[in-house]
Amino acid sequence: MLGILGKLLLSASFVTSIGAMVFYFISANKDEDRTLKLGNWLFTAKTTFLVIASGILIYLIFQHQFQYYYVFNYTSLDLTPRYLFSAFYGGQEGSFMLWILFSALFGFGLMKWTRAPYKAPVLFFLTLTQVFLLSMLLGWDIFGLKLGASPFRTIAEEMPNAPFLQTNPDFVPSDGSGLNDLLKSPWMMIHPPVLFIGFAMMTIPYCFAMAALWKQQYHKWIGPALPWTLSANVALLTAIFLGGYWAYVTLSFGGYWAWDPVENASLVPWLIGTAGIHTMIIQRKSSIAQKSSILFAILAYVAVVYETFLTRSGILGSSSVHSFVDLGLYNQLLAFMLVVTLVGLGLFFWRYKELPSPEKESSILSREFMTVTGAMMLLILGLVIILGTSSPILGRLFVENPTPPEISFYNTWSMPIAMIMALLTVVGQYLFWNKHDAESLASALINPLLVTSAVTILSVIFGDVRDLYYMVYLFCGYFAIVGNAWIMIKLAMKNPKVIGGSLTHVGFGLLLVGILASSAYNEPLVDQKTANYNAAVERGEVTDEQGFKVTQKEEMLLLNLNEPIMIDNRYMVTYEGYDLDNTVRRGQQTYKILFEPIDGGKPFYMNPEVYPMLTSSTQENIQWSVDPDVRTGLMSDIYLYVGGSSYVEQQNEWVKKNAEMMQNAASQDTAGIQKDSVNVQSFNMNPGQSIDVGNYTIRFVNYVQTDSTELPPNTTIGVRAEVELIHPASNRVITLDPLFAVYSENGQSYIFSPPAFASDFDLEFQFTQINPQENSIELTVTGLEEEYEPEWVLVVADEKPFISVVWTGTFILMIGFSISIFRHWGREKEKNSD
Repeated sequence: MLGILGKLLLSASFVTSIGAMVFYFISANKDEDRTLKLGNWLFTAKTTFLVIASGILIYLIFQHQFQYYYVFNYTSLDLTPRYLFSAFYGGQEGSFMLWILFSALFGFGLMKWTRAPYKAPVLFFLTLTQVFLLSMLLGWDIFGLKLGASPFRTIAEEMPNAPFLQTNPDFVPSDGSGLNDLLKSPWMMIHPPVLFIGFAMMTIPYCFAMAALWKQQYHKWIGPALPWTLSANVALLTAIFLGGYWAYVTLSFGGYWAWDPVENASLVPWLIGTAGIHTMIIQRKSSIAQKSSILFAILAYVAVVYETFLTRSGILGSSSVHSFVDLGLYNQLLAFMLVVTLVGLGLFFWRYKELPSPEKESSILSREFMTVTGAMMLLILGLVIILGTSSPILGRLFVENPTPPEISFYNTWSMPIAMIMALLTVVGQYLFWNKHDAESLASALINPLLVTSAVTILSVIFGDVRDLYYMVYLFCGYFAIVGNAWIMIKLAMKNPKVIGGSLTHVGFGLLLVGILASSAYNEPLVDQKTANYNAAVERGEVTDEQGFKVTQKEEMLLLNLNEPIMIDNRYMVTYEGYDLDNTVRRGQQTYKILFEPIDGGKPFYMNPEVYPMLTSSTQENIQWSVDPDVRTGLMSDIYLYVGGSSYVEQQNEWVKKNAEMMQNAASQDTAGIQKDSVNVQSFNMNPGQSIDVGNYTIRFVNYVQTDSTELPPNTTIGVRAEVELIHPASNRVITLDPLFAVYSENGQSYIFSPPAFASDFDLEFQFTQINPQENSIELTVTGLEEEYEPEWVLVVADEKPFISVVWTGTFILMIGFSISIFRHWGREKEKNSD
């Protein structure tokens, strides 16, 4: 019933949004207040329907209504409430709903704050985008043509031909597939909402630009659009940071950016939006760059829709690890992208000739020229990233299965562009606030250049920088920091409200320096033997069995349980075991690695995690994933993750053995099961005695009375032994109570000694004999190995210098944008009050 209501509400939301769009169109054409109010009423109704539908979906998720495919596909009974809530936007359908909700919320802000003549056309274009987004959620079947995928569709609707539904049409799964294990992170709870806030806000400058073209009012739209654009950029930048930090602390590739299409989906609109901010500011200051401002506002949202098409249509399914599952929305997403692009660019070029142009060209040493040049560099960088992201599609024109570009493609192109932008930020800021000729500009830049040169030289010497390209890169980054900080201090003394731009550029410079230092100078932490081997590899002295030189250095570190080793001549590192926990992820191991600085510093633990990816594992094969642990420092981080362990190896062997047994049983090949290979050992033990066997400690605690109902008839002796199986590596203690009984039947005495199972370790315990005279028992254990390897773990430990500079630069960027937001919002608020 609730599912049907949810579908009806989404359909009603779609229909009312079309109605609102029609009334906004009429109002914009005829400047009618009545139709504008009707549009607002329908917009409010549309939003109300959507809010109620969202509430129903959240309710179904929390009530574990697994008959609904969305609930089944993204949740499970073991999810905690916070992850149940994040499952609401964990899939395509829910994330579309969240996007529309934020967009609708900002629509109410536009109703209140937007002035004529822009209000009606702005709301028309906003509602147009909502119509397309809502169509993705309809799940209508119109004469065989499917429109959208409803989050309220049932499993029977999703998989009508499934065999289990043929036999039982009312089948409801007892549990769901669960949320992707990688998404079970606090950072990923926050990242998607912030990202969709950015996407929703980036719609608004597009709507204002289209309204300006429609109404042929090409200047005043900048005032209300600029704060929204700044806010969109802050949201996207925050989303980029959250996604990067999540990747850094969750994935094992050791970085925070991998140029994946989903990552680029937030970066490219941010770059183009930032370009638009620069031209909007110049337009407001100098009444030029109207064409650039409108074009960038259009392109920023086109980039949002295009990247949405790439990541949600399934077209990059084999090229991106983050792309959404294809829901059959390819045609709808393509139509959305084409309409937004063709209407936007079509109207732009239709009005192009009447758009204002400057009476004379700006000189090179002018704030207009430098600012627009910086904006063009941002656009170029965005286009390069789009080209790389789109290469799997473009490549199909030439080869059948094109591959995405290597990371080196993006790095090779982005680094020189970023270096040019860094230089432009300083020159642009000096020209923005003061007029200069070549001589006065050179004089003003002498002190920043001297400081930059000194800092660069010191970094080259003490950082052992030997690459000339890196030296130039560092100089550009430092110049952006020093030059912008220099002018920011001067501005702050006069009017602190205007430092937003220069502070943002300082953050950009810090970001550049941090990216190079944390990436190019990453160092593995290894023991002396491995360090000597790596040095020999560098000298070309190591060859393989075929006589070829080995070029791959060794980064893995083997740690045996409770056997400390020294790494990097700075730390004694000891593996102290692991804990098993099923609270967040079933089968998760948290390893305990003790670091003791040899200089007498405070010891600390690092706790990397390993867990089975239940959604992709099978009975024959376990897919393991890792969560690194990061010890954050002021100047460097220690980054640690597990590359393998005795526990993981043991689990893989058990799965393989069970699969073989199942296969043999299925083929009734009893000869294939080697029973005689199982090791059986017996031990005589007294109460309170413990013995160490391989990686275990077995303790006979005491005798335990047993219930007579558990004993065979005519039992003369019946007793249980309380036995503890202790696994020191994982601190697990399993208590067993094997039974020993003697009973008579037909004048004969028999022993009844059923096995007690320690299934976690594939062991069987039997209480096989009792010796009253010695007060001891015989305990027989099946499954113990004759020889045990010590418990071990393979780890990779890296030292990442100046990673904190990357985060600091990002935060300063956010602060700089935020200062500008408050400044421009304040100006716009004053206009509205007038």
